[in-house]
Amino acid sequence: MRAVQFTFAGCTAHKCVPEKSSCSKLIIQAAEVGYLTAKQALDRLWKGISPTLTNKRKEMYAKYDFRKKPSSKEDEDKQPLYPRIVSNGTIDFQRIVKRRSSDLNKISEYLISGYHVQLGDLGYFSAKLKARPVMDAKEIHAQSIYFDNVNFRPSSSFRKKVRGFVEKAKSGFAHSAEIPVEERRRRLEKFLDERPMIRRKEYTQLTGLLKNKALNELNGWVKEGVLDTIGSGSHIIYVRANTGKD
Repeated sequence: MRAVQFTFAGCTAHKCVPEKSSCSKLIIQAAEVGYLTAKQALDRLWKGISPTLTNKRKEMYAKYDFRKKPSSKEDEDKQPLYPRIVSNGTIDFQRIVKRRSSDLNKISEYLISGYHVQLGDLGYFSAKLKARPVMDAKEIHAQSIYFDNVNFRPSSSFRKKVRGFVEKAKSGFAHSAEIPVEERRRRLEKFLDERPMIRRKEYTQLTGLLKNKALNELNGWVKEGVLDTIGSGSHIIYVRANTGKD
């Protein structure tokens, strides 16, 4: 076959330098240079592309190492290892703004690349890794370690500002009424004797259970065959089992 020589060329729009740029608009120039087999042509193509692709991927990689999680209940030798990102440095939010890239995508790129992002005097954001705890770093590989959350560490000046006085709330947190389940069941049966159906809000008023507990108990009655459901989502209603859904 007629051989084609492939070379990496810079992006004409941004005038990128191929060896130093991570621009996704880099193009490949081709020129006929003689006769090569198909495999040789592909090998030459890959040699031109792979350095830039590899460098781009490495720039996006966050580096990690293992640290022990301190615990007063365990000896130091028995403390498991957890992965932690080794920081590549700190990027000030103002630097991102000056580059006109102050969107969440750009900030997330810095975080997953192993940088801390400083948000003025508020503090610092950093990415958090998650993996199963191990006693030996050789027991786990990078493929089993993944990004899990974002940490926030307030600055010392901001922590000093978040200080004040507190007092106990008069009403406090809401609690479900302590009514025995047998009584709640009796109230449910009586309600359905008088009406054909019941909604979650009505069951809350009837039993004194908070929203989630009331919903869980109604769904429990469904699993036990006491109730059936009609509708879905926020429009769901509960009826006695075997009363039909037509």
